[in-house]
Amino acid sequence: MERKELLENIAPCSLMCYTCGGYKKGAICKLAGELSGYLEGMYEFYEKHSGPEQKSYLERFQIFQEELTRMGEAGCGGCRNGEHNGCSIRGCFLLECVKEHEVDFCGECPEFPCDKVHSIFEEEVYLQWLEGGKRIREAGAEQFWGTPACSSLCRI
Repeated sequence: MERKELLENIAPCSLMCYTCGGYKKGAICKLAGELSGYLEGMYEFYEKHSGPEQKSYLERFQIFQEELTRMGEAGCGGCRNGEHNGCSIRGCFLLECVKEHEVDFCGECPEFPCDKVHSIFEEEVYLQWLEGGKRIREAGAEQFWGTPACSSLCRI
């Protein structure tokens, strides 16, 4: 994967923009839109051809379709993009910090790990940040992207 694409998909903190539900170029947004397309017209079909015993199913199906539509309309351009509409982590300053240190990821910074992140991360996210940063430092972002650990690091 090209470095540019890595930077679009992995946030400076090493969490995965690609698996974030708010990221418009991410897997969740893309797959929700695709699944929504496959389901087009199904509600109307079942409404027309089902009996009253299916009312509860239809109500849940309609809610599911509405949620899929919402997920398919994600608006975040990613953590490195000015259109990110605010990070999902309040008070996040890491993009500015990596720019100041002239690196792409916290794990590439000579000061990593630093104490600054304690003010924005809860313990679980802090541990993900620490693990991701260590892996990026040890193997590089290109290798980090392809590891199972990379996939598991952003389940926020």
